[in-house]
Amino acid sequence: MTTERWTDEMMDDLAATVDRTTRNIEQTNRNVDMLVGAVNALLERDSQRDEEIRRRNEDFQQYKLENDQRFNTLLEEVRFLIRKLGDNQ
Repeated sequence: MTTERWTDEMMDDLAATVDRTTRNIEQTNRNVDMLVGAVNALLERDSQRDEEIRRRNEDFQQYKLENDQRFNTLLEEVRFLIRKLGDNQ
């Protein structure tokens, strides 16, 4: 009888430990899900930032190309005017 009662108590303790462990595992799973969500949000934000940087770089390259073309046109006009002034003297 004493052994039977001791076994019942041990089984109750074991069941309580299993329940507590199950709750801890469930909480850990929820925490992991939240962390995965946070990491995914950061990755998405980084991806959007990288796309914005790429787009701005393309815009800058286009702006630089247009400015280089304008500069070359103005340089040619200045050279033309210098030659014209030299011819008039």
